[in-house]
Amino acid sequence: MSFSFPEKPLLIYPSLARQVGVEPALLLGLYHEAIERNGMTDERGRGELVLSRSQWLALADFWDEQQLRALSEKLVEQGLLEISWGAAGNLRVRLGFASSSDQAERRPQQVPRPAERQAVPHTEVRHIPVVDEPPPAPRPARHTNLARQKGPAPTFGGSIGWRRHKDELEEIFEQAEQRNQKLQAMFIGWQPSDLFHQMLPRYAIPADFADGCIDEFVLYFLDKDRKESNWDQKFLAWVKREWVKKQTQDARDQRYQQERESGATGAAKDENSRSDSREKRKRITAALMDIKNTDW
Repeated sequence: MSFSFPEKPLLIYPSLARQVGVEPALLLGLYHEAIERNGMTDERGRGELVLSRSQWLALADFWDEQQLRALSEKLVEQGLLEISWGAAGNLRVRLGFASSSDQAERRPQQVPRPAERQAVPHTEVRHIPVVDEPPPAPRPARHTNLARQKGPAPTFGGSIGWRRHKDELEEIFEQAEQRNQKLQAMFIGWQPSDLFHQMLPRYAIPADFADGCIDEFVLYFLDKDRKESNWDQKFLAWVKREWVKKQTQDARDQRYQQERESGATGAAKDENSRSDSREKRKRITAALMDIKNTDW
């Protein structure tokens, strides 16, 4: 008898289990997986996630709330997590404080101070070089994969939604305005473009049939009060659908006519066969009557 696992297994690292225990290590893996899936990055490049109370309890539903809180506080004491509890039951989970070795790996490369830089060979110069400003320090690389996978927008603190830069909002508004400017409403007297008529032969649709569909198409979308950037595509889909309906109806009528004609032909044959049978019976009856007739 075959056996299949009912769900996805949970991830646990043996080194963390030896350090903090099996259950805290298991919970840390669940937090890390949730942040990678729905989290974002803070200003220091650390992954964080905002969870409601129901989402937090559903993260590990095999523990009750007291156990889940106790294990979470143990991870905070070990420096593996930062958790901020909200008044409405929400919480903000932030990664980035593992161990000294992990912090050294996750910490961006620090810019060496001027005193720690390699000494420049001493050379005699007549003038002291003047530098207006020091060279810019390299910025730490941020994990963009967490920023792209944002979770639900927070609603605590009197604000709704994630913070957006002004430039990003202006770009969104400009794109929406450009899309709205390209939209056109349907009007009486609308006609398809020449490009539409050039595309009709590809679908073997007669131009006369397409012209006959214009009035119904215009009246339908005038009633809908919709706007489109390209009405030719809408009309082409409309004409193709009507053409398929017409071909289906023509095939159904032709099949019905053939059935009627075949039925009429069969009825005529049956009538002819019945007439022949009656004539044969008459001839046989007449012959019998002649045999019984003894008056020679």
